[in-house]
Amino acid sequence: MPLVDAHDRVFMVLVGSPADEKGWSQVNMDVQAAFEEAREQYQFTAKQVDHRRGAFPAFAAGISYGGGQKHPQNLVHTARNMAVIKCLLDNQALRRVAGFGDASMKLFAPRLHTYYQETMSSLTARDPTLKPNFSNGAFASATFNLGPQVSTYPHVDHLNLPTGWCAITAFGDFNPQDGGHLILWELGIMIEFPPGALILLPSAMLCHSNTTVAPGEHRYSFTQYSAGGLFRWVECEHSTQAAFLAKGGRLAVDGRGRWSKGIEMFSKWGELCLM
Repeated sequence: MPLVDAHDRVFMVLVGSPADEKGWSQVNMDVQAAFEEAREQYQFTAKQVDHRRGAFPAFAAGISYGGGQKHPQNLVHTARNMAVIKCLLDNQALRRVAGFGDASMKLFAPRLHTYYQETMSSLTARDPTLKPNFSNGAFASATFNLGPQVSTYPHVDHLNLPTGWCAITAFGDFNPQDGGHLILWELGIMIEFPPGALILLPSAMLCHSNTTVAPGEHRYSFTQYSAGGLFRWVECEHSTQAAFLAKGGRLAVDGRGRWSKGIEMFSKWGELCLM
């Protein structure tokens, strides 16, 4: 179900799950098992188990830029932890989830997906050391929220592309009518978010959180996104903005123009109705 603003722009989508109900139920169970094993094997730091998004173990993987990094690079982990991450990225159930998130973004926001894909292609062509999480995906990074009862604090993902989307998939064995709801604070709405369901959310734009689940239930989540700094790096001819401007470069648009360009990449409801 698309959510539409006053200008007919689709700014968010409650995608749900694929039609393959039996097969996707198995995907949900397989990802739960993989996340449980990863939580046992990964060696977390204190900041990875109690952080601004919540008090649950989580880690990120993929290509990032921002937060003090001097250039785009893959997030760094110990050899032991990288082995855990590799097992997750090779997991066929999780690869299906990642592919469904990517395909859904391409369906509901093809212009935005092209922007992500072209940015990723430019980054990896210029620097072959950059390794995407998934070879056929447009998202640069992913976060694994490993439960066993993921409940997030109200937050915005301020380092993500401001007008971009985050693909969030929930997993677990919880009753979605009783818990695990997604709350969008500025909009004043609460949304059922069942296990196996996908939501495409402008996570840098809207403050969001999710409710707790009942004792004895389990909830996990997997998010895919791209840091806004990656797009700026490519726009500045693969350099920092300061270095680009110092050598005489000129930005194609200012901040207001960048915002306008970003929201123009959202589909209009009328466009989707014609597909």
